[in-house]
Amino acid sequence: MIKSKANYHLCALIFLLCTLLVLLQTGSNLHASGKKQIEFAVDHPPYLEEFVLSSENGQIRLSVEVANPFDQEIKSLLLNGVSQNITLHTEVKVNKLNLFLINFNRTLGKKVHVHQIQYDNLKRVFIVSNNSTGKTRETTSYKEALEEAASFRDITLLTSAQLEENRSYQIETFCEIRKVRLPFHLEYLFFFLSAWDRKSNSYTIDIPERLLSETMQR
Repeated sequence: MIKSKANYHLCALIFLLCTLLVLLQTGSNLHASGKKQIEFAVDHPPYLEEFVLSSENGQIRLSVEVANPFDQEIKSLLLNGVSQNITLHTEVKVNKLNLFLINFNRTLGKKVHVHQIQYDNLKRVFIVSNNSTGKTRETTSYKEALEEAASFRDITLLTSAQLEENRSYQIETFCEIRKVRLPFHLEYLFFFLSAWDRKSNSYTIDIPERLLSETMQR
């Protein structure tokens, strides 16, 4: 009888150990799955493309597109009524001095351009607004709304009055999908979302001499 009871306890112990191993293995798989999801998000950040520099009416202007601005989580928040911003930062610098192969640049100006996209659940339309022009556009197509919000056109960088002969100028720019802003009661519950922030790399563009000369002559 005592031997039988001991065997029972041994079997129970083995069962518990097997159960624990299964749970640990499941947890490990879940962790690996989560890690893959994080790496997938990191592998697809927003980036800038279609850079166009132009000269018109004594101004040097920049047009650029933001590619892959939203991931699925941000898209889901947008469709649930949480507006999102696509922000483009630009900084214009002039080269003032070259000393022993080191460039000393001076910042002429910094600007922030914000495009906001929101979804009206009642009307089922997307509303895209531009803080620089004050213009808004409505569309029922998510694709069209995103393309509009991700397109920055004819941003004035420099005027002819700011240009000096025999100077080189460059632009540094990057885009940022601002931190998600939820209603206060939701921010309290989902505080971790406030840390979300998607950025592109920073791009440096030298303004061609030909474009500078054309602008100074106008």
